[in-house]
Amino acid sequence: MRFFDEIWECLNCSDLEQKFDKFIQIWNNFQYYKMEHNSPILPLITPSYAKFCDVKSLKELKQKHSTQAFLHSIAHIEYSAIDIALDACYRFRNLPIEYYFDWLEVAKDEIYHFKMIANKMSELGVKYGDYAVHDGLFVALKQTQNSLINRMAVLPRYMEANGLDSNLFMMQKLISNGDKDGILEILKVIHKEEIDHVSKGDKWFKFACERDGVEHSNWIDIVRDYYPRAFEAKRALDVKHRLMAGFSQDEIDRMQKFQEN
Repeated sequence: MRFFDEIWECLNCSDLEQKFDKFIQIWNNFQYYKMEHNSPILPLITPSYAKFCDVKSLKELKQKHSTQAFLHSIAHIEYSAIDIALDACYRFRNLPIEYYFDWLEVAKDEIYHFKMIANKMSELGVKYGDYAVHDGLFVALKQTQNSLINRMAVLPRYMEANGLDSNLFMMQKLISNGDKDGILEILKVIHKEEIDHVSKGDKWFKFACERDGVEHSNWIDIVRDYYPRAFEAKRALDVKHRLMAGFSQDEIDRMQKFQEN
């Protein structure tokens, strides 16, 4: 069995049931795979969700404010996170076996998160694909597909860590305003497990920096090369859980200074 070929098939599969079945097979057979590190690495071209979602750029996407649309936006993030984890496995070769296990474990968690949200959406009469979605995370994948350092810096350590902040805000809002649709418990599960995902990204970012002789203290500069206004949004940082996930207090202080400008 060829690990990277099967990961690529799973990554690009657009049938949800088949995709998740393929992943279960990969997860169950992980110890038996041959790691063919010299096999071709194909470029990212189109997101797997493009076959059943109306895909817009972030600028084009019009926000909708219903509970159903809110859940759909979370479902899209969780589905995208599945492919982010799978591509982390596929694209970067000759790494410790622990690296591939870590990102398969993340993909497993993200599938669970997606299914929780999809089930709640079904209760409210909608399914994934009923609303337009943005391609922002896929664009970030494409932009960082040639560098493990940049991939780990931008996706888990920047974007997913931003998700910790957003999730904390959403949970606080539901606690204050009421949770008539029973979303809070789902967000709590997602938030708890995303801390571990960010921590894995932190671990492999620092591993890649050490391997390539790059100072990991350059993380903010790496991110701002891609997103020049990164860290300027005036929102509360989830400091407690960022620290748990591997951020330094110095990094958090620097992020907060960007918010003050």
